[in-house]
Amino acid sequence: MESFEGMLRANVELLTYVIFFGLLAGLGAMEAIWAMKAEGAQRRRRWTANFSLTAANIVVMGAIPVTALVAADLARANSLGVFNLVEMPFVVVLVGGFLARSLVSWAIHFGFHNIAVLWRVHRVHHTDTHLDVSTTVRFHPMEFLVSAPLVVATVMLFGIPPVVVMMFELFDAAIAVFSHANVRLPVKLDRFMSLIVVTPNLHRIHHSPVVRETNSNYGATLVVWDQLFGTLRQKPPAELARQPLGLSEVPEPSAHSLWFMLTLPFRPYKLSPAGDRKNTHDKSQQPEAIKP
Repeated sequence: MESFEGMLRANVELLTYVIFFGLLAGLGAMEAIWAMKAEGAQRRRRWTANFSLTAANIVVMGAIPVTALVAADLARANSLGVFNLVEMPFVVVLVGGFLARSLVSWAIHFGFHNIAVLWRVHRVHHTDTHLDVSTTVRFHPMEFLVSAPLVVATVMLFGIPPVVVMMFELFDAAIAVFSHANVRLPVKLDRFMSLIVVTPNLHRIHHSPVVRETNSNYGATLVVWDQLFGTLRQKPPAELARQPLGLSEVPEPSAHSLWFMLTLPFRPYKLSPAGDRKNTHDKSQQPEAIKP
């Protein structure tokens, strides 16, 4: 195991880039052939804005002093966390580590939707009017400043080993791109995969402008927590292909402006996500369109 960890540690950054950008290119090409929804892609405008956020996010993530891997090393060196205090078979630690990391991702995502100040930041991701691989990187940089300390705390609390942290991060990179892809999977394959991982069909529901659908399917990798907490929602593929995307209060031209996305958390917003949920069917209570 030590030799595997050493090999993984020496190549994890390269592997992450290969998996992430390899899937971006591969699934991006597949979207032109097996798209769930072809119209509205506007790749030149949307991709320019979405991938521009990537540069800002890389800078922010690079400035975060303690990563999940650093936290795992600290926890092991100081015998911190459950997995460092109780000796367990590696398969138990692997499954437990994946479950713990996916749970904190689920909880953070739930918080971004249900805490008004966090929703201001996260709604940048939901203003995209089309869903494809470029949406994977459409996050406001402030999201990472909120989520990184919580991930670090989880790794140290459970004492997730470095090798499991690295394996999960590679898995997370792959599922993140896959779940945002605008591709049609064979029905039987999607049905099987959606029992375990987040598929494009499941995540497309999460990008619906209907609030009760936006506030569902919070899982980023595994579906187990949505199943357990009753937040899993499904739709037939034919209905998904007709489903609109984005947020009704954000006009489309503004949604694809880099400046608008970066400043969106500071723009006026009348209702919290909780308020939106209570008034889903009351048109008079919906947020007003945000002016560019």
